[in-house]
Amino acid sequence: MGRQIDLLLPGLHWDTALKQLNDQDYQPKNLERVLSKAKLVAAPGVDLTTTLFSLFGVTVVADRDLPSGAVTAFTPDRRTDGDCWALATPVHLLADRDRLILIRLAPQSIESDYAHRLIRRFNSHFESEGLSLVEVAQGQWCMKLSALPEITTSDIESVAGRHIENFMPAGPDGAYWRGLLNEIQMLFYQEEMSQQRMSQGDACVNGLWLSGFGVCPEIINRYSALFGSHPLLSGLARLSNLPVSDLPDEFAEATAEDGNIAILFTDLYEAELNADTGDWARALSETEQKLCGLLEIVDLEKDQLSIYTCKGTRFEVRNRNSILDLFKGKKSLFQILGPIGLV
Repeated sequence: MGRQIDLLLPGLHWDTALKQLNDQDYQPKNLERVLSKAKLVAAPGVDLTTTLFSLFGVTVVADRDLPSGAVTAFTPDRRTDGDCWALATPVHLLADRDRLILIRLAPQSIESDYAHRLIRRFNSHFESEGLSLVEVAQGQWCMKLSALPEITTSDIESVAGRHIENFMPAGPDGAYWRGLLNEIQMLFYQEEMSQQRMSQGDACVNGLWLSGFGVCPEIINRYSALFGSHPLLSGLARLSNLPVSDLPDEFAEATAEDGNIAILFTDLYEAELNADTGDWARALSETEQKLCGLLEIVDLEKDQLSIYTCKGTRFEVRNRNSILDLFKGKKSLFQILGPIGLV
């Protein structure tokens, strides 16, 4: 029996960019032909977070967050601390009349000194409430708290670029956490470096987006290696005692590993979060090239290749007489993806 190769392409299913493909010179013909000949099946996971958790055997529970914070923050020395964690994503909240739009800041835009100043200010201010921030990667922070609150939250992926009022923490403890988000906004606004950035016309961190409350779950590991750069993927790797490597220059390089592997390509996802259709088109071209290279190496007679859209579906790429048969098809990418639930 062959290996399972799972290729995750969050952001592929972005309707705004897909609709603009018809107006561009570049057309992803090879990708269209591959997907049009693959078998489309339902898959758990409606975004990157739920898809990643589902692949490790963690399912959504009603009225409860998936524990993204605890998994992202996990290290061996926190294995038995039993504390609750949440993702605390630094954001810019932009006033739009009487509402606020959440702008997701590029992680690399948050310099280390600026991040450390804000984290120290937060920890000093909220120490008495048992809250503290930890930076787990550039631009990705986690918040530690002593008890699991009764709330449900929305992932940053759902809120980026939108008004926040429909995505605020809900549940019996929701009022406290909504108030805390407002308090954090005022606290960060007072930071000197935030004031400097605003005076220079740069986007400052003037708030946090809290999501993914919970404790580390039991997981099921069916992989031997993971490839990709994302804080949640790294946390799942540490929790599984798995190696995780940066995405290789060519997807095909990852297939040298024995056993099942998962490959996460986030450039399309980042472009969608940043609402940048130009970057998305460039990332799509790169994705297509890498996929073609992967198909030249993978033995579809033995191995199963699944391409996850992270929108509730996956494409099972199977051997169809010959590899050339995979490159026959006339449907556009919008036609392939559009009818199955673009949001």
